[in-house]
Amino acid sequence: MACSLTGEAVAERVGRWRQILDGAEPREIDGGVRVTLPADRVAALAALAADEQRCCPFFDFRLHLDGPAVHLEARAPAEAADLLGELFTPA
Repeated sequence: MACSLTGEAVAERVGRWRQILDGAEPREIDGGVRVTLPADRVAALAALAADEQRCCPFFDFRLHLDGPAVHLEARAPAEAADLLGELFTPA
């Protein structure tokens, strides 16, 4: 399993994830990670997850709105765990 992005596009995408996830503490869940962010980031988070899904269709993203917070769960097959880790490991 591999991402279809290459070179600078990968670095730009990781940078976008780092920016939107700023201040979040990833928590391991079965098969992936969960992050909680302020709900005002939901639109940007949903757009980024949709972009990511296009180049890495093996990822599974789920958003849950919970009052003032949004929770993102991201899962990947075992073969893609390193890619998921790259996106969700704080800078």
